[in-house]
Amino acid sequence: MAALDPSDVLDRERIANRPKHWVRAVTACNSRCLFCLDADTPRNVFLPVEEVKAELRRGIEELGADKVIISGGEASLHPAFVELIRYAKEDLGYDRVQTVTNGTMFAERDFYLACRDAGLGEITFSLHGHTEELHDWLTQTPGAFKKLMKSMMRARRDPKGPIVNVDVCINKQNVGVLDRIVELCLTVGVSEFDLLHVIPQANAFENRELMFYEVREHLPVLHKVFRLNRHPGVVVWTNRFPVHFLEGMEELIQDPHKMLDEVNGRRFMVRNYLDVGKPLECRQPERCVHCFIEPFCTTMDRRIADLNAERIEVWDGLPGEDVPIPLPYGAQALGLRLPDLAALRALELPEGLAVELSLDSAEPLRDLPDRPLRLRAERAEQLEAWLQPGLAHELEIALTQGTAAWMLAHRDRLAPHLSLLRIHQPSHEKLAQARELDVKDPAAFFTALGLRLPVSGLAPCQAPGTLLVEERRRLRPALFEAQTGRLDIRELAREHVSSAYRSKSVRCADCPVQARCEGIAINMVRDQGLRLCRPLGGAWAEDAAAQLLARWPQPPRRLADGKPVEPPHRSLAGFEEASGPIADPLAVTAEAMGRKPRPLVKGPSRVKQLPS
Repeated sequence: MAALDPSDVLDRERIANRPKHWVRAVTACNSRCLFCLDADTPRNVFLPVEEVKAELRRGIEELGADKVIISGGEASLHPAFVELIRYAKEDLGYDRVQTVTNGTMFAERDFYLACRDAGLGEITFSLHGHTEELHDWLTQTPGAFKKLMKSMMRARRDPKGPIVNVDVCINKQNVGVLDRIVELCLTVGVSEFDLLHVIPQANAFENRELMFYEVREHLPVLHKVFRLNRHPGVVVWTNRFPVHFLEGMEELIQDPHKMLDEVNGRRFMVRNYLDVGKPLECRQPERCVHCFIEPFCTTMDRRIADLNAERIEVWDGLPGEDVPIPLPYGAQALGLRLPDLAALRALELPEGLAVELSLDSAEPLRDLPDRPLRLRAERAEQLEAWLQPGLAHELEIALTQGTAAWMLAHRDRLAPHLSLLRIHQPSHEKLAQARELDVKDPAAFFTALGLRLPVSGLAPCQAPGTLLVEERRRLRPALFEAQTGRLDIRELAREHVSSAYRSKSVRCADCPVQARCEGIAINMVRDQGLRLCRPLGGAWAEDAAAQLLARWPQPPRRLADGKPVEPPHRSLAGFEEASGPIADPLAVTAEAMGRKPRPLVKGPSRVKQLPS
């Protein structure tokens, strides 16, 4: 089967980025899954109806969501489950109400019909084995398989029924029969699958010897199932699956915005880390090496470290706002985006303040203010206007298809200004942006250009023959909460997605600079593929290794290799420091109800064994 058409990939991105909101109704569950990631939360909490409704409203009023997923635990156990569906659909106007379920409650016909008629528009059934023995053992719940299959077939055969799909938590026990699980679903008419990679939380980590598997050993069956996505009747989504194992099937890389949902689910722990330095409870290298959000946590740590050490280079200001003097966190230049030079001349800025300027216009550089000034060129017409004899200011060139074509055609105009020039590869929050703007195969471009220019934003294998420099550390005012002057969790996650989320190929393990290379921007990978990752050899390998060793005598630390905890950053000037830790409302509710974390299903001795 052929690869997906590019327009199909963009359609998948639009679906994945539909504004949606996850709302927990309970922590209670009638399964005891060996891989459960919630087993260490207070159990048997049924959140008060008004609290759940308030959270449903927040999705509409604050987040702009048009789809809501009512989750748990097992959300269908909530006594007001049907009422909550109706409230979300009829009173609030969500376009779609979804739940993720083990199917037990839906085995009762009247319950299923009540949910359907209340407005439940999508049911995701959690199926983890192709046989009763395997599914019931993984869920540690006798009879679970029969009830789930009964529920799923009822919903699928109902002409007025909701959308039906299946999620599978892939683990050591079922990865070898994943194709048979999918085959079973196809036989009953279910053709959409969300395949979840097991993550190191709660039961899954306690039972890691039973749950975690070596992905390389099972790539044939995994890729067999993944390739079904190219069949016109089947839809496959991956969830938390390691990117480097999806080479050749990059359309299945999970939309990076999923990171926002993951971080939101841990927002109270993240808030306490940012404010008082309390580490996330799961911060252990042996967990982090398996964790989907480890890249975000590493980005967060590095951002805090930059604030604490006042290593920020550019504060991206907003026209019309007062400029904070001194610039926050050690910033040495004010970044401005303006329509034209007249707008710059009209600004009243402190004397001597350095400015990094992005312009909408491509006008000639005449009558520039007498101040330290660096320019950023984003379009070919700006290069045409600005790269003239007598250029006296630093110029950072955003590498795009347009600027690359101009540079190749006017190499002779670059050469006299090498000491003033720098090329930066922007990263993009959306796949469509990367597809429209990014140069196809930057390594080929730099080979053709043949100039030893400073370059940032690319992996060494993408910029042969250049000077490898770090991207300038920038800071946006929107990264801080307007009420507190402290880092905003959602904006921090969005910044990670747009500028720091990178990946490598399995082949990168053989590259001599792999320890000092962050990889390739995720949306460039999604667009052009992991084929761009090319382990270095020859003279460029020696040159690049020497440059990176001089920059980082020790490889940059990550959480996965034991990076130390960062102390909390100070608030923006004019705001009070954080007063103390905050409590997770779920924990507060649980304490009021006298609920405690359920004992983890821990180790083979406490697990009901799989029948032979």
